[in-house]
Amino acid sequence: MLNRGVTSGRSDDINEDVIRTRITEYHKKTSAVADYYRKFNKVINIPGEGSVDEIFDSLCAEIDRRKS
Repeated sequence: MLNRGVTSGRSDDINEDVIRTRITEYHKKTSAVADYYRKFNKVINIPGEGSVDEIFDSLCAEIDRRKS
């Protein structure tokens, strides 16, 4: 995230304390929800590295696979 802050210009991505807080919140909230839905085979992990377009294409491809 620190590297993203350098390239994106987002000031919150260059502050390590903000990043730590964000990761802690993820583990307390989002991760718990994903764990619940994982039990029902409703979670697909999509890599978050790459350009916005690459990530979007990965999401769309997974949604299309599930619609069929």
